[in-house]
Amino acid sequence: MLVSSIARFNAVNIMNNTAFASMQAQNSMLNAVNNKHTFGGEHDLSMLNKMDKQLSLDLLTNKLLYNVAYLQEKMASKHQNNKINKSLNLLA
Repeated sequence: MLVSSIARFNAVNIMNNTAFASMQAQNSMLNAVNNKHTFGGEHDLSMLNKMDKQLSLDLLTNKLLYNVAYLQEKMASKHQNNKINKSLNLLA
């Protein structure tokens, strides 16, 4: 039971970290768009495009990590509940 609780807490921690990282990437994208007037010339636009691609990739990666951690937490919760039910059935 302790191991499944640790796994659940770890999964929730990963979910919180990826949600925060996604928020940071989204804020960086919005700041880049809001400050687009500071970019000028072809070189700077290519840099802005590169930043956009990187931040989009970060968002997708964080979304995938969040979903994996969510499923890990769900499986650990199910495992923990099954273990509790089995122990209660043995006691009865």
